[in-house]
Amino acid sequence: MAIPGYIDIGRLDSLEKIYLAEIDLEARGMGMELVERSLSARRENERINAVVTWNEKALDDARDAEKRGLDVFPIGVKDNIMTRGIRTTLGSRVFADYIPREDAECVKRLRKNGGVVIGKTNTHELASGITTTSSIFGPTRNPHDLSRIAGGSSGGSAAAVAAGIVPVALGSDTAGSVRIPASLCGVYGFKPSYSSIPSKGLYPLAPSLDHVGILASDIEWIKRVYTAIAVERFLKGRQRPVDPDKTVLGIPIGLFKASEDVEKSFYNYISKYKYVEVKLPIALEKLYRVFPVIRYSEATKTFIGIKDRWGELFPDVRRLLERGLEYRAIDYIEALEAKEEITAEFDKMMKNVDFLVTPTTPIPAPRIEEVLGKEDGEIRTIMTSNVIYASLVGAPAISLPLLKSQGLPVGIQIIGRRGGDLELLELVSRMV
Repeated sequence: MAIPGYIDIGRLDSLEKIYLAEIDLEARGMGMELVERSLSARRENERINAVVTWNEKALDDARDAEKRGLDVFPIGVKDNIMTRGIRTTLGSRVFADYIPREDAECVKRLRKNGGVVIGKTNTHELASGITTTSSIFGPTRNPHDLSRIAGGSSGGSAAAVAAGIVPVALGSDTAGSVRIPASLCGVYGFKPSYSSIPSKGLYPLAPSLDHVGILASDIEWIKRVYTAIAVERFLKGRQRPVDPDKTVLGIPIGLFKASEDVEKSFYNYISKYKYVEVKLPIALEKLYRVFPVIRYSEATKTFIGIKDRWGELFPDVRRLLERGLEYRAIDYIEALEAKEEITAEFDKMMKNVDFLVTPTTPIPAPRIEEVLGKEDGEIRTIMTSNVIYASLVGAPAISLPLLKSQGLPVGIQIIGRRGGDLELLELVSRMV
């Protein structure tokens, strides 16, 4: 049976015929064909370096799932999420030979609902970077322009989706690591409410900020995977009705970094909806001061047990771990208290607007050569500026591939109320 979706894209000469994973619901019944297509995409993958370890038993897994009456589909899994019998390296030579004995909880839930793990997708080492250039497998390249970064740290998942290797992939998001690559690669990237997807089996970076997230070619794939793996209490309860024509979008003043080109594109798109500009009830300096203390302190604690091997890490990753050593216990405790205050202020503000909206990233993907060796410098500050707020307060946020800048994709980020994951997904379904 022919698989729909092959199309010539002239500007992507390096990828020649690329499979677009924007498949309609009818096509989703073609489970084995989709799995086989993903497994045959190694040629495309060689050019972008998205999948770093293939699941050699994927076809057997798919057949077993079909025998159990499941509607199978292929999925990529970021290389910091545990997969039974498939190596999980965190993009690091320190973990290069690690093969988990158990699946992460989210992977277990996927398998029970027909998900077939195609392979592990590239990550910035230890999931601690926004470029996916510091990896033992080498950089992941952006399918829209192979000279540019895919973003990170879930860059492999975003690129695999953008190149059509898989229609959907799991990632992780601590400081924007799902939404940033989604923005740069032109795919959907969903960071749910904190703890709404179980984190057991996700190798931690900063546990109080870590989220399992989903990257996909369309919103229906996001919804399908989210409802399969989310904690039950986030899927129950009465949801507010969502009508995009009546929804009030709040554009947060200050928490809005964008180049002139991105800003123009953003307002051109958002002008069709009802929006108001809102002032965040916090000093932005406080937000940007508090977040790093928690993020770096917790990451250093996570990896302090391998301190004797920090010298084997990529320099930018090692420097971030060393930065965590600079904070005192009192700094961390005060930062956690400030996090609670900021979260309470966020909840109060969200009584006056339905959702917040910003560009996901202020700029499109830079060239790899422009950021190589500088991943923990200015580019990190730029790329995370619009996304860390939702990470800090644990609110659901999604990047939508709706903008263009310099001919490259840039996302629009929509942030919802904490626990309002289904409301957010319903809004997006009606917007796109």
